[in-house]
Amino acid sequence: MKIVCTRSELLKGANIVSGAVSQKSTLPLLSNLLFEAKDDKLSLAATDLEVAIKTTIKAQVLNEGGITLPSKLIADIIKKTATEEIEISVDEQSRVTVKSGRTKYFIVGTSKDEFPGAIDLDNGKKFTMPASVLKEMLIKTKFAVSTDETRYALNGVYFIIDKGDMITVATDGKRLTYVKKTGITSKQQSMNFIVPSKAIEELLKICSALPNEDVEIGISENQIGFQIKETVLRSRLVDGNFPNYEQVIPKETKGSFKANVKELLAATERVALVASGRPVPVKYSLSADKLLLYAKEQGKGEGSDEMEVTYKGNPFEAAYNPVYVVDMLKTLDCEDVIFEFTTAVNPALMKPGDDSGYLYIIMPMRLD
Repeated sequence: MKIVCTRSELLKGANIVSGAVSQKSTLPLLSNLLFEAKDDKLSLAATDLEVAIKTTIKAQVLNEGGITLPSKLIADIIKKTATEEIEISVDEQSRVTVKSGRTKYFIVGTSKDEFPGAIDLDNGKKFTMPASVLKEMLIKTKFAVSTDETRYALNGVYFIIDKGDMITVATDGKRLTYVKKTGITSKQQSMNFIVPSKAIEELLKICSALPNEDVEIGISENQIGFQIKETVLRSRLVDGNFPNYEQVIPKETKGSFKANVKELLAATERVALVASGRPVPVKYSLSADKLLLYAKEQGKGEGSDEMEVTYKGNPFEAAYNPVYVVDMLKTLDCEDVIFEFTTAVNPALMKPGDDSGYLYIIMPMRLD
């Protein structure tokens, strides 16, 4: 193999696929990037056997072929090259030469034949949707995914496709986020599946880089693939049963207030500063068109803030984890948020003032 490519193209490709590189595998090959040159294009790929990513970049292909190279080493070399043009060549013994200006590197590569199978879009049920819509849905759900590895079915985002609509749900047992978009697929398609958190993180990066493109999604029995232009991400699906999220969403509430998103976010963050490394409950006390926020950590201090809200009703107070409140507010790009409640011990419901398709359920905390 022998190719000539620009530094910017190589960096772009390496950055896209490097998220799939295994960080803790006992198989050294999974710490490598696969380079394959053909038809004046260079494809780069990486996998940890759970998630795989492949992308294609522009290159001048002098000799077709392929090789795998240590991911961190080749990425560091590309970043430090003195010139924009880089030449990569491979001999029959898998020895690799990288040239850039007067700089030259010799690297020991591994045959491409030892790299795990092809990374293509799965054959099976397929549909297409705007990358911008998928990006929005992932941003509004991924932060609630559980990090507890013993709760395997919660270690991803749950997708429901039904009658043309798409729903994404995530929960860690203490909060739940739900997003619904209509008219995404054909009304004949019906399926549900759980995409693991690592795949969600990498997919979000790809959607963010190409928000104006469409993403094609292919689902088989235990795998899912996403393709945006020249980039394909393939992932195993989580093998588990997601809990009945509909039971968690309050069917009715007894009160609600409307607040400015930026003001509530800033006030919650200010009051929560009294915590030392762990979230302390923030008490939200409501009276006529006024919200008082208060937090206290024993032996350290206390903080309070006050803001105007839209509220008509009896005085009410409840405490919530400020991290959970802030996480949701940071995903909003509208002006107002609506906060609905029943009692101080029941789940509360947060939603944007302009979009009923996004719901966030949060459990209250007990005040000491």
